[in-house]
This record gives sequence, C-alpha cells and structure tokens, in this order.
Amino acid sequence: MAQSLPPISAQALELLGVELPALAAIRVALTGGSGGKYHVPHSDLRRYSSDGCRYAGPAADAATYPLLEVFGEICKKCSVSLPDAPDALWRATAFTAGRAVALQHARADRAVRTWLSYARYAAQQQPDQEKQFAAWLKQARTDRKLAKDARTLAQARKESEAAFAEFLAGYAADCPEVDAYNGARDAVRRTAGRTERRVLAEVTAAVAGKSARRPRQYESQPEVDVWPMVSGVWLAARSRGICAVRTAGLVHDAVSKELARARVMDVTRLPQPQTRGEEHASPSAWADAELALWWPRAVAEACARLEAEFEAESAHMTARLLLIHDWPLTNGRDAPIAYLAASPVLGPLVPFGFRRRDYFSDIGDTTGPSYSAVIAAPGHIVAKLEKEQAAQGGHYPPRFVAGGPVTGRRRTDQTAALKLLRTAFPVLPSDADNAPDEVPAAVEEQRRARAATSHRLERGDADERAYRTAAALSDGYGCWIPGGSEETAFLKELHRWLGWQVLRLDMWCGPEGTEGVWASLYGTLDDVGEGELTLKPGGQHRPVRVPVNRVVALVGAPRWDRDHHREAPLWRPYEPAPVPSTVSVSRAHRMRVLPPVGEEK
Repeated sequence: MAQSLPPISAQALELLGVELPALAAIRVALTGGSGGKYHVPHSDLRRYSSDGCRYAGPAADAATYPLLEVFGEICKKCSVSLPDAPDALWRATAFTAGRAVALQHARADRAVRTWLSYARYAAQQQPDQEKQFAAWLKQARTDRKLAKDARTLAQARKESEAAFAEFLAGYAADCPEVDAYNGARDAVRRTAGRTERRVLAEVTAAVAGKSARRPRQYESQPEVDVWPMVSGVWLAARSRGICAVRTAGLVHDAVSKELARARVMDVTRLPQPQTRGEEHASPSAWADAELALWWPRAVAEACARLEAEFEAESAHMTARLLLIHDWPLTNGRDAPIAYLAASPVLGPLVPFGFRRRDYFSDIGDTTGPSYSAVIAAPGHIVAKLEKEQAAQGGHYPPRFVAGGPVTGRRRTDQTAALKLLRTAFPVLPSDADNAPDEVPAAVEEQRRARAATSHRLERGDADERAYRTAAALSDGYGCWIPGGSEETAFLKELHRWLGWQVLRLDMWCGPEGTEGVWASLYGTLDDVGEGELTLKPGGQHRPVRVPVNRVVALVGAPRWDRDHHREAPLWRPYEPAPVPSTVSVSRAHRMRVLPPVGEEK
C-alpha cells in the first residue's frame, strides 16, 4: 500500500522560507528504525495483517516520532494516516512547497523561451487547485493549535502565486511576438511548391542528407535537411523582431555549419557548373567546389522568397471568444498555437477527452485528461484559425469554435463563455449550485416513461444480493431511477461494486429558469450524496456534481469504449423515451440496454 500522505522535503520547506512549528510537532507511532526503515504498526495488535505491511510490528512495540523528520525513512508499503486537521495541514504544506520547487526549476531553465514551454509552465496550475487548498486550510483551522500555521501557509501561498505570475509574465515577454510569429509562419506555409524550396531539396539530395559537422554524443552519422533548417531559423529570427539582413546572416551561418565541408554524393543534382574542370585536381573536388558555390546562393534566394511572402499582421481587431478543445496546449502538435495559452481564460474548464502517448508523441508530451476552455483571443487570430480549420475539410474534427466579441463587461462575457462551454460539455460546475428544489415536470415524465419501458432495479429485487444487482446494472440489464430517500440509500449500497464500472447517466442539463437540453453522460460513479450524485466523466476526469432532481436514470454502458477507431465519448445527446398514454406499473422483462446500431461504430 502506498503512502497516503505526499512527501515534504527539507529543501522545499527552506524554499518557502516560513516557520511551521505546529507541523513540526506532528508525531506518529512507528515501529522499527535503528538504522532500518520505520513501519506503521497494526491497529489490531497482531504481528501480521492482510491490509498492512508484513514487516510492521505490533502497536505495543511502537514509539512516537516527529513525522516531518522521519517521513523519508518510512517504508513505502506502509500507509501513513493522520487526523483530519493535521492531515489537511500536511497536504496544504506539501502542495505549497511543491509549487515553490516548481518555481525554482522554472527560473533555472536556460533553454530558448518558446510559447510551447510557456504553455507547459502555465498548465502547472491545475483547475480547482485554489478551491482544494482553501478546503485544506479550512479543515486545518478547526484545530486551534494549527491555526497559526494555516495563516502562515495562506500568506506563503499568496506570495508564491504572485511570484509565479511574475515569472510567467517575464517569460511571455521573452517569447516570440505573436503577430510577427503568425505572419512568419504563414510566409513559410505559402512557399510550398515554390522553386526556391525545390532547389534546397536538391541541395539536400546532392549530399545525400549527410552533414559535415562533428557527430554529437550517441550520434553515428549527422544528417541534414536544408529546407527545414532554413525555414526554422528564419521563422525563429523574424518572429523575435530581428531584421531581414541579420536574419539572412543567421540562416547562412546555421547552414554553413552543416555544409561548409560537405561532400557531393550525387553529381546529377548539381546545376550548371560555374567553374572550369581543369581548375580542380579531380572530378570530386570539382563537384565539391560547385556545391560550395551553389548552396549559399540557394539559401539567399530562399530567404528572399520568405521575405517577399512575409506580412506581419495587425492586432487592431476586437478580441473575440474562442472555444478550444483539447486544452491545455502542452503537446508538441500544439506548438503553432501555444501562444494562445497567454490569453485570459473565461469560465471553468470542462472535460473533453484523455491524452495518451503513441508513436508520434514528442518527448515533452504527457498523458492525462484534457479539457475544453474559452479564451479571449485577438480577433484576427480567431479569423485566421477559422479559415485554416475550414480549409482542412471534414477529415479532422473541429478544434476551434469562434464566439462573439469580448464586450469588457464581466457578466456579459461570462454568460457568453458559459454558453459556448455548454456546447462542449452539457454540465457545468454552477449547475449543482443552482439546482431546482423540485423535480422538473419533464424529468418526472421521463422517469415514468423509463420505469414503464425498462427494468427498474430496486432493493431486494428477486431476493438477489446487492453485488448481483450492481452487476445487472453495470451490464445493462436494468436501470436505477431516482425517487425518494430509499432509492438514494439503495444506490449508496450498490456504489461499492460500481466504482470501476462505466455507467450512463441520463439527465436534463441547463441553468435553472432557462430552456435546457437532454444529455447522457458516461463515467464512473464517484459518490452518492444527499440530493446529488458525483460522476467522473470517462472514469478519468475530476468528479462532476449532478443534482438528483435532474437525473432521469442510471444504466450500464457495457459497450462504451469498444470502438478502437475513435475516442470513447464523454457524453451524447439523450433521446427522450416516448411517453405512453397509460403507464403500466407491471414489471417488464429484463432486457440488456445497449447503444443503438449507429452508435456502435
């Protein structure tokens, strides 16, 4: 069993620069030590236990130690637990110290500053972190002995976040200028099929892609592709405001390191000779001399073509709302648009999908849940992204959805952003806070319709045990329909067997007092509370609170992720069941609930 508490190192506490006497006074009972690992004793005083470390001794042999001093020496298979208030203080301290360490590592980064790296640093601030940190401090303050440390941590957290925001602002200032970057990137794109680009491809073929520079570590034969090198250096220089003449010099210097002493491997790629053959000692020397005259001219012509295509855009247009799927922009494929990470985010983040690594992933790509976000982006950037997305056709799913202009009025912009977000995921965090007190008439009507057409699982149904009823629910042989407190208590009883099963939650979505939509959410049941359910979309996202008054039915989704050709959906529109004229109370036959034929693809 892994340690339940996150580690806190002495170096991390030193970076915080605060004194936490109450945290240092937290003590735990441990066995072992004396040069070996410490172990958490068994609470039942037995030497061995199936739910603990096999090397832990009985509680009678335990002694108390300061947890902060011995935490790193505790067995990794032992689970360290604390009372609620000390546990919250420890977790808040570990989180704040981790942010301080992350800031130190970010400041020590000496790599070239790019928008992709900026997006990765900005993504370290996960959604709902502030809410979780505030909850930890609130719990810690319930113990008067820990209240002072909680106040100290709150101030340290505030200062750390201010320092990180200052770091991000300075980092963004050193990144390429956005409008110049977009203009330079469009110039590179417009050179496709140009003569200058084909000539550089001939230069690469003449040397068979072999570079003349010294091999790097673990590199057998240096390789070179002239056009990507020319366009990459030119793009980096021009997007950072370097003039055309200096940019051409930088490109020439970069290519010369690869081709200064290169040998010709294919003489058929050379153009018409510029020198006489008798001036050289051998045919190979003649070919190498022609290459040395050819590639500088080809590189200069390519730079001239890029300059002719280059137009720096103007940011005079009003900012617009832009819905982006697969947020944050931290993967390698996001590099061309990573500068959007510096735009302000309006509203919450909603679930979108899950990132996995594959053969085409870059080194810095990570796995984990991805989201949809609404940002306020420059209007000309939004128009450009719309145009590029339309040119792709229907082969790729759309990633951007443009909204209206940003008015500058907070409530108006927030309302428009929430409306865009609801098209990406129908349930928003604010829905649970504004849930109706009574069950809407449409939801009640659908519950009666589902009860008449489906097998409704109830407590003690057919004298079955709870785990068999849970299996029937997860396999799609029945459904759970909300009612009174008895139905909620019954679902709580089934929850322990449904924790890893993907279910489908049919519900009505939308803010109270407005016209809503029907949707089916797919995910795992995280918790069953009084008046609300908590569902993890896809089983991998943070829990989403759903009021029971909006729920129509809960049913299994046995074929949810069987289609390997596309990502399993987190939600689908729900087709309301037809309402019969006379609802029969008789029990229907057990029928397995499967998606329609069109949804299995």
